Amino acid sequence: MSLAFRNEVIRFDPTKGRKQREPGSATFNSNIINSSVALRGFHIGYTNGDHHIYQLQIDIDKGSVIGPTQKFNVDFLLRDSSGGIDDRYEGWVEVLVIAEVE
Repeated sequence: MSLAFRNEVIRFDPTKGRKQREPGSATFNSNIINSSVALRGFHIGYTNGDHHIYQLQIDIDKGSVIGPTQKFNVDFLLRDSSGGIDDRYEGWVEVLVIAEVE
């Protein structure tokens, strides 16, 4: 058994009106015994000018393990205090997957 690491970048297209959710996965060279997911980095911004930030949310949900593959989902949100999520935003999230493999 050994410890292995994978970085995966999840990209989010310009969107407004909702929180974004994208699936991701990391595949290792052998089956996963145990694993964790963590936020390694991110970039997020408005596409149509400068706005004050009211809420910034990045959340990674660890999904299922299927053999050598760890699946996960990333939630992504940026909004100002004008009411709804009415300004387009985009960016990326880098996810670090740490796995104990066979």
